[in-house]
Amino acid sequence: MFKSTKAKSDSLYGHLEELRRTLLASLLAVFLGAVFCYVFFLGFLTDILLCPIQSLGKDLVFIGVGEGFITHIKIAFLGGMIISSPVILWELLKYISPALYRNEKRTLYIALFCSTLLLIIGIVFAYCCILPVALKMLLVNLSFGLTPMISIGAYVSFLFWFLLPFGLIFETPLAVYFLSKIGLVTPNLLVAKRKNIIFALFVLAAILTPTPDIITQLLMAVPMLILYQISVWISKWVAWSKKKKNEKLAEERAV
Repeated sequence: MFKSTKAKSDSLYGHLEELRRTLLASLLAVFLGAVFCYVFFLGFLTDILLCPIQSLGKDLVFIGVGEGFITHIKIAFLGGMIISSPVILWELLKYISPALYRNEKRTLYIALFCSTLLLIIGIVFAYCCILPVALKMLLVNLSFGLTPMISIGAYVSFLFWFLLPFGLIFETPLAVYFLSKIGLVTPNLLVAKRKNIIFALFVLAAILTPTPDIITQLLMAVPMLILYQISVWISKWVAWSKKKKNEKLAEERAV
């Protein structure tokens, strides 16, 4: 019994040590990526972030002594997180994979790939399609003759809290797929609770948008409604696949 307890303790210590190594490797990758971006790509990344607002003829200012420098550091770390994401995913897979069977590993790899792809698609979609409309509405159409004086720090924070939720929202179909696979979500449930879900989506859009205006909330709520309908179709497809599989197993047992 003492040996068993000691073995469990050693095993737990090994898992914690491996987790510590994974976290340190991931943080180091982000730090090195941030340094690389700051040295070689800071101007390029800054131009990409400022392009939507500069296309409207609006210039940014900084109102704090160190705001410009700190904002550039934030941009560099954002770039570092992006370019180091393959390393982070690899470290995560190395940590998790020993506890999984071969088919579970394959499912995990596919899920991580799809999740990353959907996150990127959501951010790019918001940057290219939603952000220009939101900025034009807020800074031009609804400015009521006022002259905006936006600091670089406030603008970058706005971008982060505007674009990231879109990336997370685009994960909805994938989440519904796995929840439907394990039976926690059914197409009948999604259809029966449609009104409640639509109301919840508008509330969620109001919470996630970085500004309290109704225009930005609508710009976020509409893609969420479209993704919800796509999720319903995905859940129906999963239910249909389960039904066909069960029918096939029943026929094989009957024979």
